[in-house]
Amino acid sequence: MHCWKAYNVHHKYHFFRRFFISALISVLVFIVSYVTMQTVAAREFNDEFFLIFLCSFILLYPIHKLFHIVPIMSYYKHMRWEIERYFRIIPVIDLKVEYPIPKAKFGLALILPFIVLNVLLIAAIFFFPQFGHYITILLAYHNGISAFDLLYFKTLFFTPKNALVEENDEGYEILVEDDSE
Repeated sequence: MHCWKAYNVHHKYHFFRRFFISALISVLVFIVSYVTMQTVAAREFNDEFFLIFLCSFILLYPIHKLFHIVPIMSYYKHMRWEIERYFRIIPVIDLKVEYPIPKAKFGLALILPFIVLNVLLIAAIFFFPQFGHYITILLAYHNGISAFDLLYFKTLFFTPKNALVEENDEGYEILVEDDSE
Protein backbone atom coordinates (compact mmCIF):
# COMPACT_ATOMS: atom_id res chain seq x y z
CA MET A 1 0.00 0.00 0.00
CA HIS A 2 1.13 3.51 -0.67
CA CYS A 3 -0.36 6.94 -0.10
CA TRP A 4 -2.10 8.16 -3.25
CA LYS A 5 -2.99 11.53 -1.74
CA ALA A 6 -3.00 13.14 1.71
CA TYR A 7 -5.56 15.73 2.75
CA ASN A 8 -4.52 18.00 5.58
CA VAL A 9 -8.00 19.11 6.53
CA HIS A 10 -7.00 21.37 9.43
CA HIS A 11 -4.38 23.18 7.35
CA LYS A 12 -6.64 23.69 4.34
CA TYR A 13 -9.81 24.58 6.28
CA HIS A 14 -8.99 25.92 9.72
CA PHE A 15 -11.82 26.16 12.26
CA PHE A 16 -12.86 29.76 11.64
CA ARG A 17 -13.07 29.23 7.88
CA ARG A 18 -15.17 26.09 8.39
CA PHE A 19 -17.35 27.94 10.89
CA PHE A 20 -17.92 30.83 8.49
CA ILE A 21 -18.70 28.60 5.49
CA SER A 22 -21.05 26.44 7.58
CA ALA A 23 -22.85 29.51 8.93
CA LEU A 24 -23.20 30.93 5.42
CA ILE A 25 -24.62 27.64 4.11
CA SER A 26 -27.02 27.50 7.07
CA VAL A 27 -28.35 30.97 6.33
CA LEU A 28 -28.77 30.22 2.62
CA VAL A 29 -30.53 26.91 3.28
CA PHE A 30 -32.84 28.59 5.79
CA ILE A 31 -33.78 31.34 3.35
CA VAL A 32 -34.45 28.93 0.48
CA SER A 33 -36.32 26.35 2.57
CA TYR A 34 -38.39 28.91 4.48
CA VAL A 35 -39.41 30.83 1.36
CA THR A 36 -40.20 27.55 -0.45
CA MET A 37 -42.25 26.32 2.50
CA GLN A 38 -44.19 29.59 2.66
CA THR A 39 -44.79 29.55 -1.10
CA VAL A 40 -46.02 25.96 -1.21
CA ALA A 41 -48.21 25.99 1.88
CA ALA A 42 -48.57 29.20 3.83
CA ARG A 43 -49.76 28.21 7.28
CA GLU A 44 -50.16 29.91 10.59
CA PHE A 45 -47.26 28.93 12.77
CA ASN A 46 -47.53 27.55 16.27
CA ASP A 47 -45.00 28.71 18.85
CA GLU A 48 -45.80 25.97 21.33
CA PHE A 49 -43.20 23.35 22.14
CA PHE A 50 -40.25 25.74 22.04
CA LEU A 51 -38.44 23.59 24.62
CA ILE A 52 -38.78 20.56 22.34
CA PHE A 53 -37.30 22.63 19.52
CA LEU A 54 -34.44 23.75 21.76
CA CYS A 55 -33.72 20.17 22.85
CA SER A 56 -33.86 19.05 19.20
CA PHE A 57 -31.42 21.80 18.27
CA ILE A 58 -28.98 20.70 20.98
CA LEU A 59 -29.34 16.98 20.20
CA LEU A 60 -29.06 17.33 16.40
CA TYR A 61 -25.25 17.48 16.43
CA PRO A 62 -24.73 14.34 18.58
CA ILE A 63 -27.34 12.47 16.51
CA HIS A 64 -25.52 13.57 13.36
CA LYS A 65 -22.26 12.17 14.78
CA LEU A 66 -24.03 8.94 15.74
CA PHE A 67 -25.10 8.43 12.12
CA HIS A 68 -21.46 8.80 11.10
CA ILE A 69 -20.62 5.82 13.30
CA VAL A 70 -23.35 3.43 12.09
CA PRO A 71 -21.68 2.32 8.80
CA ILE A 72 -18.27 1.88 10.42
CA MET A 73 -19.36 0.29 13.69
CA SER A 74 -17.14 -2.75 12.97
CA TYR A 75 -14.13 -0.43 13.42
CA TYR A 76 -15.25 0.69 16.89
CA LYS A 77 -12.10 -0.65 18.58
CA HIS A 78 -10.01 1.65 16.39
CA MET A 79 -12.05 4.82 17.05
CA ARG A 80 -10.67 7.72 19.03
CA TRP A 81 -12.92 10.43 20.44
CA GLU A 82 -11.99 13.97 21.42
CA ILE A 83 -14.17 16.87 22.43
CA GLU A 84 -12.72 20.29 21.74
CA ARG A 85 -14.32 23.54 22.87
CA TYR A 86 -14.40 26.62 20.68
CA PHE A 87 -15.40 30.03 22.00
CA ARG A 88 -15.46 28.26 25.41
CA ILE A 89 -19.03 27.04 24.83
CA ILE A 90 -19.22 25.23 21.47
CA PRO A 91 -18.25 21.57 21.86
CA VAL A 92 -16.91 19.95 18.70
CA ILE A 93 -16.77 16.15 18.70
CA ASP A 94 -13.76 14.85 16.79
CA LEU A 95 -14.01 11.18 15.83
CA LYS A 96 -11.12 9.43 14.14
CA VAL A 97 -10.78 5.83 13.03
CA GLU A 98 -7.10 4.96 13.17
CA TYR A 99 -7.33 2.03 10.80
CA PRO A 100 -7.68 1.91 6.99
CA ILE A 101 -11.34 1.81 5.93
CA PRO A 102 -12.59 0.92 2.44
CA LYS A 103 -13.53 3.98 0.41
CA ALA A 104 -17.17 2.90 0.05
CA LYS A 105 -17.68 2.49 3.80
CA PHE A 106 -15.94 5.76 4.59
CA GLY A 107 -18.03 7.54 1.95
CA LEU A 108 -21.23 6.05 3.37
CA ALA A 109 -20.18 7.17 6.85
CA LEU A 110 -19.70 10.70 5.52
CA ILE A 111 -22.99 10.97 3.62
CA LEU A 112 -25.41 8.94 5.79
CA PRO A 113 -26.23 11.67 8.36
CA PHE A 114 -26.90 14.19 5.59
CA ILE A 115 -29.30 11.90 3.74
CA VAL A 116 -31.18 10.41 6.69
CA LEU A 117 -31.61 13.52 8.81
CA ASN A 118 -32.46 15.80 5.89
CA VAL A 119 -35.10 13.36 4.64
CA LEU A 120 -36.58 13.17 8.14
CA LEU A 121 -36.59 16.96 8.54
CA ILE A 122 -38.11 17.58 5.12
CA ALA A 123 -40.80 14.96 5.83
CA ALA A 124 -41.46 16.66 9.18
CA ILE A 125 -42.12 19.95 7.38
CA PHE A 126 -44.93 18.26 5.45
CA PHE A 127 -46.34 16.33 8.43
CA PHE A 128 -46.15 19.25 10.88
CA PRO A 129 -46.49 22.43 8.80
CA GLN A 130 -47.54 24.45 11.85
CA PHE A 131 -43.97 23.94 13.17
CA GLY A 132 -42.32 24.58 9.81
CA HIS A 133 -40.37 27.56 11.11
CA TYR A 134 -38.72 25.39 13.78
CA ILE A 135 -38.05 22.57 11.34
CA THR A 136 -36.50 24.84 8.71
CA ILE A 137 -34.14 26.19 11.36
CA LEU A 138 -33.15 22.60 12.22
CA LEU A 139 -32.76 21.78 8.52
CA ALA A 140 -30.54 24.81 7.95
CA TYR A 141 -28.45 24.04 11.05
CA HIS A 142 -28.02 20.43 9.95
CA ASN A 143 -26.93 21.45 6.45
CA GLY A 144 -24.35 23.75 8.02
CA ILE A 145 -23.06 20.84 10.07
CA SER A 146 -22.99 18.61 6.98
CA ALA A 147 -21.26 21.09 4.67
CA PHE A 148 -17.75 19.74 5.09
CA ASP A 149 -18.90 16.13 5.14
CA LEU A 150 -20.17 16.76 1.61
CA LEU A 151 -16.93 18.43 0.60
CA TYR A 152 -14.90 15.45 1.87
CA PHE A 153 -17.33 13.08 0.15
CA LYS A 154 -16.86 14.92 -3.16
CA THR A 155 -13.08 14.68 -2.75
CA LEU A 156 -13.35 10.98 -1.91
CA PHE A 157 -15.61 10.34 -4.90
CA PHE A 158 -12.79 11.10 -7.36
CA THR A 159 -10.27 8.71 -5.80
CA PRO A 160 -9.35 5.25 -7.14
CA LYS A 161 -12.09 2.63 -6.82
CA ASN A 162 -10.44 0.19 -4.39
CA ALA A 163 -8.78 2.82 -2.22
CA LEU A 164 -8.64 2.74 1.55
CA VAL A 165 -8.98 5.80 3.75
CA GLU A 166 -6.89 6.25 6.88
CA GLU A 167 -7.44 9.17 9.23
CA ASN A 168 -4.71 10.85 11.21
CA ASP A 169 -4.37 14.00 13.32
CA GLU A 170 -3.99 16.30 10.32
CA GLY A 171 -6.73 14.87 8.10
CA TYR A 172 -6.81 11.69 6.06
CA GLU A 173 -4.79 9.75 3.52
CA ILE A 174 -6.02 7.84 0.49
CA LEU A 175 -4.17 4.53 0.29
CA VAL A 176 -3.99 2.37 -2.85
CA GLU A 177 -2.48 -1.02 -3.65
CA ASP A 178 1.03 -1.04 -5.09
CA ASP A 179 1.01 -2.03 -8.75
CA SER A 180 4.12 -4.17 -8.26
CA GLU A 181 2.45 -6.55 -5.83
